Amino acid sequence: MKKICQKCSTAFACREDRIELCQCSRISLNSGVRDYIKDNYDNCLCPECLKETNAYFNACVINPAYLEKINKAKIG
Repeated sequence: MKKICQKCSTAFACREDRIELCQCSRISLNSGVRDYIKDNYDNCLCPECLKETNAYFNACVINPAYLEKINKAKIG
């Protein structure tokens, strides 16, 4: 199935019908990245954006803002 990445708008092949064959199943995501993606995107990201998000999540680019949002939601 062809999908459009919600982050970069690139078309890519998705195998949601057989997830074990999908490209995304070969990408090991760091802790918190999967939740971040679920909370910020309604559909799949392409493999390159998954890798990029994974790499930058703990590099003070995404994680601090995301954690602040989560903490505010728990308090408020």
